[in-house]
Amino acid sequence: MAETKNILALYDCRSKQEYIYRTNRVQEITGASELLSSLFKDFFNEENKQFRIKGNWHEKAEGDFIGKFNSSGLDAEVIYEGGGNLCVIFKDKETYIKVNKALSRQVLEKTYAVSIIASAVEVSGNFVDDRARLYAENAMQKNLGSYHIPCNVLPFTQVDRITYQPIVEKSSGKEYTSESIRKKCKYEEVSKKSKTDSKQILENEFDAMTEKGTESLLAIIYIDGNNMGQRIKERTENVTDYTSGVNALRNFSEETNRDFVDKPIKAIEEILTELYNSEDTHKNRYSYRKVISGGDEITIVCNAHAVPDILDTYFETLTSESSNSACAGVAIFHSHAPFADVYEIAEQSCEMGKKLSHKSGNEDKNYIDFHYCHAGITNSLDEIRDHQEAKFTARPYEYSTDWQEFKRIGKMLKGINRSDVKALGEAMIKGDSYYKTELRRIRSRKNTISSIDENDPKIKSIIFDISIVYDLWFNDTEVKNDEQD
Repeated sequence: MAETKNILALYDCRSKQEYIYRTNRVQEITGASELLSSLFKDFFNEENKQFRIKGNWHEKAEGDFIGKFNSSGLDAEVIYEGGGNLCVIFKDKETYIKVNKALSRQVLEKTYAVSIIASAVEVSGNFVDDRARLYAENAMQKNLGSYHIPCNVLPFTQVDRITYQPIVEKSSGKEYTSESIRKKCKYEEVSKKSKTDSKQILENEFDAMTEKGTESLLAIIYIDGNNMGQRIKERTENVTDYTSGVNALRNFSEETNRDFVDKPIKAIEEILTELYNSEDTHKNRYSYRKVISGGDEITIVCNAHAVPDILDTYFETLTSESSNSACAGVAIFHSHAPFADVYEIAEQSCEMGKKLSHKSGNEDKNYIDFHYCHAGITNSLDEIRDHQEAKFTARPYEYSTDWQEFKRIGKMLKGINRSDVKALGEAMIKGDSYYKTELRRIRSRKNTISSIDENDPKIKSIIFDISIVYDLWFNDTEVKNDEQD
């Protein structure tokens, strides 16, 4: 009789961001993010009635991990969770298949349209080899796995214009698909819970973050850790037995979530709460919503004015007690803009910084990039930079040097008129001589910028970037929407 082999499996969701942002209804965006954050936890836990599962993976593994698991009578045990991935060991392939069937049904019932990527290999006993094979299998599943369509529609069926799913309910002048109903229900559940939360800055309604009649600008901040694959490889490089390997992964996952998510978010909430309580007006500027968080990745929606405070707090917290580094991408937009398109710009902005961090000598540096989505988004950020901004911008900014210089010059420009800052930005587009003439004109009237070197191309590029976000991050004077556009 053949020996029964344990199965090591890895679970992930396909196109998480697309599922969250393929709607402009903020309630559904909030509900979708909550559904995804609890997707695996709702199934892989001790309360599961169908299977015996150990979901608490924070305990230290001791002794013979595989031996103890096989003698425990468990069907499955979570090895670790991190960055949206879940690693699980099963007692055999048959159990793995049964669990997948039950999990798929639950995911369909709870989300309607989330697609799960499941990868698995037989346990050989060599942790490093098994994990390498598992991730190779996962990469293949991502590239070759099929996308499922929950429901085909007939020619006469009324469908949603974004998802092409059938409309199944109409209420209060709005149309809902099976997917959007589930998102809305989850939002209502979260909203009831958040009403009892003492933190006034946590906001489920994105529109409540704007100041109607003054401005309607929000920002999506996407932050992702650098070189995480290399870091985890270093942790597990010489580990072959499962007990040591499991502990290494668990420790790494906990440390990563603590350093990249828990500590920074706590610090951000503290600084925003302090600003909220100290501000008599414009309190909406200090509310925010965490959309996705886990592992080394985080996505925040906030009022566009709060971006510098959030970024500074995040990176100061991240680098204060560790050698971790990350890149941040920011997309500034009007609240009526398509969220899916804006998120892509934020993600692409982060990637701009990643490109620099991948260069030799930059591996441990933090980068910030931002883009102001003035109108409809019709091109990728690469194309926008290449054709519109490459000659003028200094972005991305390395946090410890360039970003500090960006803020220093921005504060210096507060000493001149808003119209002069805008004029400098416009003059650069016309040509270098226009810029120098404009700078000399302003300098003759305002001594506060006398130290700016008109021949320094880096300072010129920084001033261009400042002119784009001056009203949001440096100008204390209230500006109406039409003036900002």
